Amino acid sequence: MAKINPEERKPLPPYIPFKTLTGFIQKLKDTTVPLRVDSSLMRSYSGSVARQLVAAMKWLGLIDDNGYTKDALTKLVGTYGTDGWGDELGQVIAGTYGEVIGDLDLDKATSAMLAEKFRGVGAEGQVLQKCVTFYLAAMRNAGWAISPHLVERAPRQRGDKRRHARRPDDAGEDGDPRTDNVPTAGMVRFSLPIPNKAAATIILPGDLTADDWEMASHMVSAYISRREKK
Repeated sequence: MAKINPEERKPLPPYIPFKTLTGFIQKLKDTTVPLRVDSSLMRSYSGSVARQLVAAMKWLGLIDDNGYTKDALTKLVGTYGTDGWGDELGQVIAGTYGEVIGDLDLDKATSAMLAEKFRGVGAEGQVLQKCVTFYLAAMRNAGWAISPHLVERAPRQRGDKRRHARRPDDAGEDGDPRTDNVPTAGMVRFSLPIPNKAAATIILPGDLTADDWEMASHMVSAYISRREKK
């Protein structure tokens, strides 16, 4: 099978946790919708999460390729937390996911059928599951009816079982980890070799800040000190 040129691949549908998007919308609701979404607005996010969030907003038509905000984002922010949120979000979903979902009857579809639709646009492995999870969360927030079978996970393919260590920022350009092995949506895994002992594995939120880590490291240090005293 011929290799697909990375430049020819279309961007993937959003695969960040849906609450990451709504958290950013809440931030804009509390302040104002800027002319452009750039790095100065993303200081509280890790590099990979910031890239994925920007890529998601581009795919959803909320910002353009240069980060400049569109009317769709202004309307979405304006209705957040109001009765109009569901309708506005529904318009965004309907306008962007149409080509992905096609004529699939979402009232009766199974999780495997929905997964096939996202696999058809290039999503694979755990990124595929994240794409589906984001879409289902968006539908629920919009108040759309969802097939009861969509709450069941689609069966894994053999290729999905491969595991290998990756750095948290190994997402590639625009946060596009088609072979990503992040353990859970929004989380990153670190494997830390320790001389003469088993390696330690740490799983942390992808949007962890320096202050968060300082607090967590103090807690781990206190735990170690207590064990040594015993």
